[in-house]
Amino acid sequence: MGDDHDDPSTLGESVMETENIESVSLSVSIVSDDSKNDELIKKKRKSRKKSDGYKSRKRSRSTKPTTSDEYEVEMIIDHKTDEKGREFYLVHWKGWSDDDDSWVPIEDCDCPALIAEFYQRNPDKDPNGLETRQKKAAESAQLQSYIEGILKPANEDIDLAMQLVCSSSDRHKLNGFKIHLSNEEINKYAFMVYRKKQKLLQMEKNLMMQLLTRDFRQRRVDQLQRLKEWENQINETTQGKPPVKIENNVDLDEPPVGFTYVTQCKAGDGVVIPDDPVIGCECLDCIDGRKTCCGPMSGTQSAYTKAGRLKVPVGTPIYECNSRCRCGPECPNRVVQRGSKLKLCIFRTNNGCGWGVKTLETIRKNSFVIEYVGEVITNEEAEKRGVQYDSEGRTYLFDLDFNDIDCVYSVDAAHQGNVAHFINHSCDPNLAVFAVWANCMDINMPRLALFAQRDIHVGEELTFDYASSKTENPEGKTTASSGKEVSVKNECRCGATNCRKIMFSLPENQIIAPFLKAE
Repeated sequence: MGDDHDDPSTLGESVMETENIESVSLSVSIVSDDSKNDELIKKKRKSRKKSDGYKSRKRSRSTKPTTSDEYEVEMIIDHKTDEKGREFYLVHWKGWSDDDDSWVPIEDCDCPALIAEFYQRNPDKDPNGLETRQKKAAESAQLQSYIEGILKPANEDIDLAMQLVCSSSDRHKLNGFKIHLSNEEINKYAFMVYRKKQKLLQMEKNLMMQLLTRDFRQRRVDQLQRLKEWENQINETTQGKPPVKIENNVDLDEPPVGFTYVTQCKAGDGVVIPDDPVIGCECLDCIDGRKTCCGPMSGTQSAYTKAGRLKVPVGTPIYECNSRCRCGPECPNRVVQRGSKLKLCIFRTNNGCGWGVKTLETIRKNSFVIEYVGEVITNEEAEKRGVQYDSEGRTYLFDLDFNDIDCVYSVDAAHQGNVAHFINHSCDPNLAVFAVWANCMDINMPRLALFAQRDIHVGEELTFDYASSKTENPEGKTTASSGKEVSVKNECRCGATNCRKIMFSLPENQIIAPFLKAE
């Protein structure tokens, strides 16, 4: 407003010169009167050709036409489009019988009022009628809103308008400003300004998207570089046995800060992990000598088939052959010790669960998948760290409470771990955790091995149940196998059909291993 308007002297003229701008009135109505019935379509009988899309017909009637070569339209009966896309109206001629109705090309029908009446009677005949009317209504509403928006003038603009209206000496112009514009001209000018403003807003939006895209591309390039560096670091640590891939096609998150990839458990402060077993089996063939192998000697059964797959239920302790045994490294009873051979991928999930792990090859049921490794710490240290992890809403502590007594040690994979660190929870998991002993025979310090509970297909996410050992006490409170009450409830996002909706965790945010006490 103020001094920012166009040259006042040319406002009216600029409106009339805007030929290609669609006019939208603030209110539109169709008025039918007797004068509309005088609209005629000129049809020269002698000049008609078959290519016109309709034939002339001899008509017999008692009255003569208005002139020798003009016929008056009484009503539009129908509308059609031929195979070439040409449009026609079926016209009923005034004073002629229904048999003389004929199809007339749309460009020859100079009777907009009758056409409008036809579409009012037959709105379903207008293929673009509803859409056009809705568009017009929306544009009219937007235009009305725009006009109301600009009618918030400054005081100096109000003073100028008052002078324009009330000045007797310069009634029609003041400072060259023409004030006598019709409503149609005002609407046309307002719509022109509105359209230009909308185009500018669209241009601004396009510019914003261009800037965002440019910045995103650079950030994406930087992200992919860091993810590739992380992938290379992992494969250098594992020596590519097996190779691990990193994938993020969801967001711009980069490798986790402060996380070190390790391939085996590390001892924390005050912890010693023994690796010198006191006894081993004398088997030359641990499959044929099952009764004298490590499992039976430890009071349980052999856990594996000859192919190295599980044959025992969840909760069964697994005793593998160790460094004291006579068998070699290819012994079928050394599955976890040989490590995982599966190609896995750490990927960014799209369901709000952060990083996850999926398999890049088919995994057969009962196959060993991965060992859960991290820093082995005392229970006292786990209590301290659990407070921090609780506040972050993350679960990294894995209790080693196989004996159903007070937990002595926990595995913390928060800052040191392997692929298993990124495996998510599910109420319907495809992995289960088993306690495994080999060179470390301390009953309170088993290794944690994840085995497939069913066939797992390529691209499927790997999951295990973080709270698979929960039981319910007589008071109805959920407790874990360690005897500690579960007091923290987190929303579960696993999406399984049997999802519990709530994922339980201990006050110190510890995972409870689903171990059963050996018979």
